[in-house]
Amino acid sequence: MSDALTDALPFPNRMPRSRTAETTAGGRESVRWVVVAENLQPMEANIIRGRLESADIPAMVSQEAIGAVMGLTVGPLGSAKVLVPEPVVEAALAILSVTFEPEGDEGNLTGTEKDE
Repeated sequence: MSDALTDALPFPNRMPRSRTAETTAGGRESVRWVVVAENLQPMEANIIRGRLESADIPAMVSQEAIGAVMGLTVGPLGSAKVLVPEPVVEAALAILSVTFEPEGDEGNLTGTEKDE
């Protein structure tokens, strides 16, 4: 049965259920989310979110709902933002400031050998 229904029915000898998890402090603490990257294609935003989450930084992607429904990936309705909680903004920006360079010859995009 659903929780609302079982709480409403007067069963005898029913043990009261705990309303909070034992592993968390509970309560309502508001968290302010800050944009760390914006004007991204949704796929790029999800890659950045994954990169931050791999470093144990919670992140979420935000996009206009109608843009996501219609499958837009450009323009104001198609662009996405990456947000992180305010206490970890500096750590997230430090991770995002590290760039990766391809191994081997830089600028060799065709796959042919460079003349020496």
